[in-house]
Amino acid sequence: MTETLPVWVTLAGFVLGSGATGTLAAWILRRIDRRDMTITREDLDAALASSATIRDLQAKLDRDFERLEASERDRRDLRLDVLRLELFAHTRYRTQHERQLEAGKEYLDLGGNGYGSARYEALKQDYVRRETGGDWNYQQ
Repeated sequence: MTETLPVWVTLAGFVLGSGATGTLAAWILRRIDRRDMTITREDLDAALASSATIRDLQAKLDRDFERLEASERDRRDLRLDVLRLELFAHTRYRTQHERQLEAGKEYLDLGGNGYGSARYEALKQDYVRRETGGDWNYQQ
């Protein structure tokens, strides 16, 4: 009777009878379960967004960013004040005059205007006048 059965049927019988089918079926089921348990990026983002710890961290970060922005505004205002003081100081020598011109440029770059920009223009005109006339005597 085995002479009339194909070889593949005989091999299939051996495999099925040897218990390999149970192992193969268990492996296939584990793969299917693992696929169902896979977390997508969207699932993870949604889970993190609803986390109390993440919400607390976000609130602290928001508070710190607000403090940083306020500190940056204060620092800019203080820098403008220092530049204004330097601009309006009585000019006594050439290097101070040149430093006042640098301060005026920085003052305008930071958004300063008004009397500071008028003083900067006056300093520039005075510097050009002194340079062309060779008059660096500030004791007048």
